[in-house]
Amino acid sequence: MDVGRTKVILVGNSTFPQWGGEIKDIPNVAQNMELLKKVFLDTNYFGIPNDPQHFVEIKDEASQDILLKVKHETKSFLGKDLFDRLIFYYSGHGIPGEDAKLFFASRDTIRTDYEITSVNSQRLFSYLEAFGAKELIVILDCCYAAQSKENQGDADSLISKSLPPEKSDLETENGIYYLFAAGKDNVAKFNPKEPQKPTYFTEALLNTIGRGTEPGRDYITIGEIYLQLCKEIADLKRTEDAGIPDPRPVLQGNVNGFIFCKNIKFRNQEDVDWAALRENPSRGKWLAFKKQYPVTRFEKGMDELISRMIKGEMALKTLEEKKDIDLAIEIKTVYKDIPYIRDEADSFINNLAANPIQDDKNIESAAFNNTSLFKDFSNASLIDSASGALGKDSELKPIDSGSFGTKYSATART
Repeated sequence: MDVGRTKVILVGNSTFPQWGGEIKDIPNVAQNMELLKKVFLDTNYFGIPNDPQHFVEIKDEASQDILLKVKHETKSFLGKDLFDRLIFYYSGHGIPGEDAKLFFASRDTIRTDYEITSVNSQRLFSYLEAFGAKELIVILDCCYAAQSKENQGDADSLISKSLPPEKSDLETENGIYYLFAAGKDNVAKFNPKEPQKPTYFTEALLNTIGRGTEPGRDYITIGEIYLQLCKEIADLKRTEDAGIPDPRPVLQGNVNGFIFCKNIKFRNQEDVDWAALRENPSRGKWLAFKKQYPVTRFEKGMDELISRMIKGEMALKTLEEKKDIDLAIEIKTVYKDIPYIRDEADSFINNLAANPIQDDKNIESAAFNNTSLFKDFSNASLIDSASGALGKDSELKPIDSGSFGTKYSATART
């Protein structure tokens, strides 16, 4: 994936002051734009250069301004030969209009005059195709908000009539992958009660990009994005709104294999540092990782790790007070993946085992953490039993209490 030869155009309309008769604003679209910009510019996911040639934002503008800017950045763009890939994204209201054509609402859209005051998708798509990129990916997060009879057409028919004519493989090596937020139900949903969150479709898309796929692969194809996106949408249906529509792809050419983004699960420096922390954790290393990566996809694992370290240290303190061999064994087992806690419990067991047993009234206790001495054992019957089994002349041989070299490496986050 050559980001230097990739162009991204984001178009979002969240306000529709001239719609007429009702408020149709979608404040969530502003979140879509902000979060997608971060992802596209982030080198962990895309790394698109942040300059006007590679990255274009068009926010809350009038229909003609949108068309003019898209045309100038695609069909009329003088440097289009320097690009192999174009990614276009639109979020806002979609209006199924006359002749089953699809229109995109804009800041100046008047609902009764939508065919003049909104963006004709067919014209916009023709500009995108005229850019001449070998790989064109079009992502539309549209909410079909109108409710009148003329706007309740079949989405498959609307989409197919709005797309440019498909060219055969003999005519062009280019391909186009269209990804729509909704299919036959014609409604792409958002939660107006949570304007600080993205729309459902874009939230699922962001989650898909953010979670990645198998750790061994460095890139994710658009076909894989779609499959994982469907799973994310299914999760949102269960937790947020059962009426969220399923996304729908429309493919022109052999395009499933188009590279879309980097795979975050492919080991980067954050992965390496997290694996090192999990292999041999300590409070100091935990704090250092937290400082280096204040926003990390390992946040859940970080919380679980510090919780277990604190609980393990508390268990060691209890062990020092109670001098309980069974507790030591339990600590060693439960915290086997945290070496400094595991080894402390193991050292207690080894030192206890290495001490010669004299009698139940005068026992030379094993040292704990090289500082504490245990003066007595509460379970005298255990000592008597051990003494009888060993015999009067028996003596336990010293055991090396050095730490075991067992290593543990956490699996990549799923």
